[in-house]
Amino acid sequence: MPNDMNPPDIDTHISKARVKRSFSSATESYDEHAVLQREIGDRLINHLEFTKIDPKRILDIGCGTGYVTRLLCQRYKKADVTGLDLSEGMVKATHRAHPRRMPWHGRRHHVVSDGCSLPFPDGSFDLVTSNLAMQWVPEPMQMMREMRRVLAPGGLLIFSTFGRRTLSELRQALADISHERAGLVLPFPDVTSLGDSLMELAVELPVTDTDIFTLTYPNTMALVRELKHIGASSSAIQSRPNGLYGRSLLKQLDEAYTERYRDEEGRVHATFEALYAQAWYKEPGYEHSDRVIPIEMGDIE
Repeated sequence: MPNDMNPPDIDTHISKARVKRSFSSATESYDEHAVLQREIGDRLINHLEFTKIDPKRILDIGCGTGYVTRLLCQRYKKADVTGLDLSEGMVKATHRAHPRRMPWHGRRHHVVSDGCSLPFPDGSFDLVTSNLAMQWVPEPMQMMREMRRVLAPGGLLIFSTFGRRTLSELRQALADISHERAGLVLPFPDVTSLGDSLMELAVELPVTDTDIFTLTYPNTMALVRELKHIGASSSAIQSRPNGLYGRSLLKQLDEAYTERYRDEEGRVHATFEALYAQAWYKEPGYEHSDRVIPIEMGDIE
């Protein structure tokens, strides 16, 4: 497709089964290490401060252990909220973590399913959200179409995904080892291609913005371990022999990363870019501007 979020000259195959295994195995360690994911989730939900919406039915795609799902339950106490994830372990964790539901609260639903093939009829939800899940699906555009398909008239879709500058240091360090190794890190979309993709949907008033986060680690292996503990190492790294787990490659990576990115205190840093997008259901026949409004935030350390 012309506005695909994946650059056409890079192999961007993502194994759905591998992603499912990766995040299922990270269920127990995820919350301890997912500090950035929670921060981006907070910022995503804070975007709702500027919207006039009182949803009765909410869907959270890629709910993980349920952090954003719980934020939605707290914000919209009377709404029926559905948390959906490809990983059964993550969905069970979300279910366990929900506080006791009071009689005046909406119902809570938990579904194991694929974000690219949602098991719901058209127009099922007034608010559809997703925090840092889209970058792990084989076809991000298909997930966006599904989000729009299940959106009810007057509804809002809002989501975050990792942007192109994410793990740029890791990509460069691998390139220092060999040009081919640079392709091990999956490419992520930039804010322009994300906006272009939004415009392929039947939506109105689309808005995109971005944040940059710079995280520091004691050493390169601490970064690699954190990626593993949140399920991202096998998902963000291309499906090639040994991935980042070959002992020889890890040693070379540590040397290359440290040489380029170690600071005066001996620590290393990694960049993560968060892209946010939101858009409203477009009524059939309603004319509106096709311009996406981009907003770029300042760097954050």
